[in-house]
Amino acid sequence: MKRLFLSDLHIGDGSAKDDFEFDAELANLIYDFSQHSDAEIILVGDGIEILESHAVKSLGLISFEELGEKLDESVIDDIAKRHPVVFKAFRDFSKNHKIHYVVGNHDYYLLSNKAIQERLCELLNVEIVPFYYDQDTKILAIHGNQFDIINKFGYDKKNQMLVPPLGDYISRYMMFHFDEHVRSLVPAEITRDYDNVRPILDVFHWFDRAVEVYDLGVDILELWVSTFLQMMRTAEARFWMKKNFPIMHCFSKIFLNKMGGMSLGSFLVRSTMTLRNLRKTDYLYKTAKNMLRGKKKLTRQDLLGYCDKEIQIDELNGVVFGHIHHNCLRIVPHNGQNKFYINCGSWRPVVEKVNGKRKYGFQRKAELFYAIIVGDSDGDIEIITSVTNKMNRDKTL
Repeated sequence: MKRLFLSDLHIGDGSAKDDFEFDAELANLIYDFSQHSDAEIILVGDGIEILESHAVKSLGLISFEELGEKLDESVIDDIAKRHPVVFKAFRDFSKNHKIHYVVGNHDYYLLSNKAIQERLCELLNVEIVPFYYDQDTKILAIHGNQFDIINKFGYDKKNQMLVPPLGDYISRYMMFHFDEHVRSLVPAEITRDYDNVRPILDVFHWFDRAVEVYDLGVDILELWVSTFLQMMRTAEARFWMKKNFPIMHCFSKIFLNKMGGMSLGSFLVRSTMTLRNLRKTDYLYKTAKNMLRGKKKLTRQDLLGYCDKEIQIDELNGVVFGHIHHNCLRIVPHNGQNKFYINCGSWRPVVEKVNGKRKYGFQRKAELFYAIIVGDSDGDIEIITSVTNKMNRDKTL
């Protein structure tokens, strides 16, 4: 069996945050792969972009639960209309082959909303799952946000209820209170690209660069910081902090109060980001290594909000993640056996420092990564990865 793994395509509905530009490239890949009789596709989360869609925006900044109930199948139809070539390619593939759709954090509502789930299945004939595990090859594919404190569900023991991911609320809050405010003040690429800066901690330098290059009359970095701090003062954010970081929640009252706390808060956010930027550890790689070496198992606790069943995964030869938008293939030796970790990266463009140096500015580029894993009847596994770099030399900031 040949399995094609893709992640974080973020195929959107044409909204300001829809940066999927590679319809022809993806369709050609799907059609080429469909020539194999024993082929399957595994989308490792965030295949389509629901969180930052027109449909979500039209409903306003309502609660996580209410949003999950009010979304309807039109969000899927809007995406399909915007990217007909890709949807046709997936649809043609699914006539003779299986597509396993693993849910991530930007498309989570596929799990919580039956109407949009059924509509996607009607259009593409996909199997929508919280994770994928193949018993024969012992390969696990899961998006990875389940190991990211900001983008995973928590649990309120006192009220016996799930605590929604803060990342979802941050995205929607900033879409309403920052994006909308600056859209009339700055070039469109600024509101489009700040979400794509990688590593995310470089967004401070990116805003500084944007102000300098465009000679803006507004300090968008200060605006972004102040909006973020206002978000942290909301009831939703405070509740999340209290349940996940009770000590930090008490400390946050100092710099998020209404008595001059915003200036101190801005300083602390900058300082914290600077310190965190020194951490180079790929936390998903570390999680994968622990899984592959038997030090960690995927549990119901990891899958809060995604799956409430007991999980039976006794052995792993390979782990495939997405989420962090950075592709890689790493071998993990264990007990004389070479196991592997793959991150499928993203087909969404990323904005990075040229040569890693702030003085050279930022470059917008895309790395179209995919992995093909071939397993045979003897248990042997062959891994084929490919990445196509898409970059315009003149598109720098």
